[in-house]
Amino acid sequence: PTLISAIQLWDQPSCLFSTASDTLCMVCQTFKKGQCLRGKGNCTMEQGPGCRTRDFFIFSEKDGWRLNHTQLDCYDYCLSSNFYFGDMKISTFCCKGRDFCNKYYGK
Repeated sequence: PTLISAIQLWDQPSCLFSTASDTLCMVCQTFKKGQCLRGKGNCTMEQGPGCRTRDFFIFSEKDGWRLNHTQLDCYDYCLSSNFYFGDMKISTFCCKGRDFCNKYYGK
């Protein structure tokens, strides 16, 4: 399937979430070394996939993939995935149905 059809499939209502209430998610623009350094807050997802966690990694010959920072937010079209942009990798994780399911415990 194409990316668009995968997004459309992901966004379809399912029996598992059909009676679920709103999901409260953590928000942090820059989370690093166990602390939210910028943009701390929360958001509420009424529909859609829900809470998103994005880990940003930088590659070096010496250390391989090393976590640089994390972003937490709400996103309507969240897909769990890994994207590579040269020496940067963005790993995305999605959750819903439990408040603060994207709470980040730090790395």
